[in-house]
Amino acid sequence: MGADVMRTKLERNLNRAFGAAQIKKSANRIAKLGARADFLDISDALGCMAHIPFGNLKRYRRVLTIPPFIQHALTAAYRDALFREPRPIPLRIRIVNGRTHSVEVKTTDRLINVRLTRPDPKE
Repeated sequence: MGADVMRTKLERNLNRAFGAAQIKKSANRIAKLGARADFLDISDALGCMAHIPFGNLKRYRRVLTIPPFIQHALTAAYRDALFREPRPIPLRIRIVNGRTHSVEVKTTDRLINVRLTRPDPKE
């Protein structure tokens, strides 16, 4: 499976899990992960990464090329969507190819929009 296909499938899975119809159920599913759970833990627990042949999460974490600051921003966006009071707020993510890593987050009272830009992986 090519990188573009995996990204498209990941984006689709995340948008389904964080969509208006599923966000409350997703929040309940990951509530047991605890305060240290990051965007990878959350994505994995929701089954969004099942199609990615990464072996195990610990190994994937070591080879992930997303800069730490962007990882923290993604974690903050996921956690805000899932644990916003008084109720979870849907999140929509778009993963695009670009020359450098970047993340853009826009929020309203009803939606968190995330645009993650990643360079093509080196094959």
